[in-house]
Amino acid sequence: MSDTKRKLAAIVFTDIVGFTKLSSKNEPAALALLEKQRELLKPLVEKNNGEWLKEIGDGLLLTFETNRDAVDCAIEIQRLTKKIESLDLRIGIHQGEVVFQGSDVVGDDVNIASRIEPFAATGGIAISGRVNSSLKRDPEFETKYVGTPNLKGVDQEVKVYCITSHGLPETNKSDVTAKLDSKGFQWNLKNSIGIAASTIGLLLVVNVMFLRIGFADESEVPSIAILPLDNKGAEEDEFYAYGLSTDLISDVASAGLIRVASLKEIEELGDINFKEKAKRLLVRYVAQGTIWKRDDIFQLSMELYDTKNEQVLWSERWQKDWKDIPQVRGLLSDNILKVLRVDHDNNSPAHVSNPEAYEFYLKAKHKYEKPTNKDDIELARGFLNKAIEIDDDLVDAKNLMGTILSSKSDFEKALSYFNAALEKSKQLKYRKGEADSYLNISKYYSRKEDLETSKLNIDKALEIYEEQNDKDGIGRAYIVYATHYWKKNDLETAVEYDKKSLALYEELGDLKGVAINLCGIGIYYADILKDYEGALAKYERAQTIFEENGYKRHMPYSLNNIVATELKTGNFSSAISHLKKLSRIVKELGYGDKVEQGQLDVISSVYTSMGKYKSAIMDLEKGLKVYENINDREMIAYCYAMLGMNHYLDENYQVALEYLKKSRDISSKIRATDNDLVIELYSNLTYKHLGQELDLTKLKDLVKEADGFGYTTNLFLHQLFKDRAYLENAFIALENKAEPMSGELKRQFLDFTIPKQIMKLYGKVIS
Repeated sequence: MSDTKRKLAAIVFTDIVGFTKLSSKNEPAALALLEKQRELLKPLVEKNNGEWLKEIGDGLLLTFETNRDAVDCAIEIQRLTKKIESLDLRIGIHQGEVVFQGSDVVGDDVNIASRIEPFAATGGIAISGRVNSSLKRDPEFETKYVGTPNLKGVDQEVKVYCITSHGLPETNKSDVTAKLDSKGFQWNLKNSIGIAASTIGLLLVVNVMFLRIGFADESEVPSIAILPLDNKGAEEDEFYAYGLSTDLISDVASAGLIRVASLKEIEELGDINFKEKAKRLLVRYVAQGTIWKRDDIFQLSMELYDTKNEQVLWSERWQKDWKDIPQVRGLLSDNILKVLRVDHDNNSPAHVSNPEAYEFYLKAKHKYEKPTNKDDIELARGFLNKAIEIDDDLVDAKNLMGTILSSKSDFEKALSYFNAALEKSKQLKYRKGEADSYLNISKYYSRKEDLETSKLNIDKALEIYEEQNDKDGIGRAYIVYATHYWKKNDLETAVEYDKKSLALYEELGDLKGVAINLCGIGIYYADILKDYEGALAKYERAQTIFEENGYKRHMPYSLNNIVATELKTGNFSSAISHLKKLSRIVKELGYGDKVEQGQLDVISSVYTSMGKYKSAIMDLEKGLKVYENINDREMIAYCYAMLGMNHYLDENYQVALEYLKKSRDISSKIRATDNDLVIELYSNLTYKHLGQELDLTKLKDLVKEADGFGYTTNLFLHQLFKDRAYLENAFIALENKAEPMSGELKRQFLDFTIPKQIMKLYGKVIS
């Protein structure tokens, strides 16, 4: 009979830094240090519900019932040992299965925990992705991504983070002796042929493979990193290098059977040599070059290096007049694709001929994609206006202008630019520009709920992307299809498109595309399967990808979804933490005061739900100042109504009445009715508390017209009308609200002032 036992636990490994050196110099001191460690740490482990499993030389193997117990104990250990000479620890924590075989402890997860520990700083704590996920919902903790360790013989992919809050030191990667894995995207020819066969036909796939015989391996799809051009000129000319580099990456990536590393992936690697970059990015070829503008002359150089055969395949230098700069993009992409023998159409906008217009477009792209402050977005619009005014054929400028206007919610004006880009693309036979325009137009009609027109435009875009074998375009079209079917309430089809797009982007190694699709799949988990944990896992993985790779413009998407799920599951504290982060990001992105304030409005409503009325009032007062500065009377009236409600709940009855009156006065002048129910309900509640005469006539009419209310409104209607039906509705609404919650979060929610009051009055407790 086997004596093997298994147990799920948080596994902790500790190690004394410099112990080997101490042992070789002073063995008695080293043994005394081990005794001191045992004496100090055993009580801490017991106090935090831990188990002292094993001493391995100078290291310890500990287990805990929960991640939080393990982390709390590790923090206490580091605080305590900081005061002890020579007792400098590194600690690693992982969650997984511990396997007990007789007196020994084994298993992959135990090995993983031991290999995570070297990634901690001296006096610090390193944790696995599983442990990090459990901490991310707690605003008390801050962590930072370190990397993926090289774990030979372990099937799991493990990401390592370090805890940076609680006074703990951050890991310095250069100090870590353990290896980080360069593992990333692995191209699978079988998969690539499967996609290609559906888009350009099997014959082309076979032809492309035979063209590469003697040049690349038969089973290899070319993979390349196009490093940003090195600007050798003045600092203010940096936009040339950036703009040409991004256009070049886009042109080569859309050419067909080729994998191209994204600019963000390249930039993340920092200042290391190009061979190391190729290894980290898992690409075979590297293109790198320089650009130097001297007066009206550009000096350019470019070389293409094969890291496998360690040889330069192509190298060239040019001297181009400023007026020829629009043609440089096509020149570079054509040469790279020709040398790599990638069959392609010349699909770059070679018709762009005006150098002044192209220069303005490059400046706009640089400002929009790498903003340093919120004014950069407006500067980008100004540059695009000049570019289009000078050269009406500049399709990419029109599509970019439409994209910027859409981000500012100016959808009608955005559509005019997308339509103009479409017509011009057709005239110029610029197929990629045509497809991009169709896709942008489809998004406009989707927002207008004209789903049939939206789908017609997606169909046209996808047809061109498939014709061009533009996998990035195909993936983007799949995402728009998913949105289309979400809106049609055909959720099974929607999630299938999300999964198709996810598979495509994973195959291409496009992290941004992967993250966007994870958000779509997360919505399916939350709204259809009601699997909120599964949904949060998808959103948090997407958020990690956006954050670690600098995709700031996409972070609001994942953060919004995280917040919505946390509010459903009762994790209000974490929701507020994420909302504040979201507010900072939209401010940095320059989306405008009104969008930023929208986040603060949500934060205030969460504080109201929690019974933290003073905190809600503070945020509403901030919002009021913003809306007063831009004279948005509708939102001023809304803020006054919410301030009145929160002051009533905080028992400041006279102040509540003043705000409610202000809201009523403005609402009547602008003929807005959205705030009427709040004004009438809380005015009468306030009158009742002050012993004044009630006026329920308008409130009764509003109640008759309404479809239903939440638990708070039902409770207060019960208090005013003394009708138990409202109390019953309040209890049912409260039950529905609490249903997705579990454990401690549910207990905390039901302990808030209003839920507790409803259960007490109704005479029944929600378990």
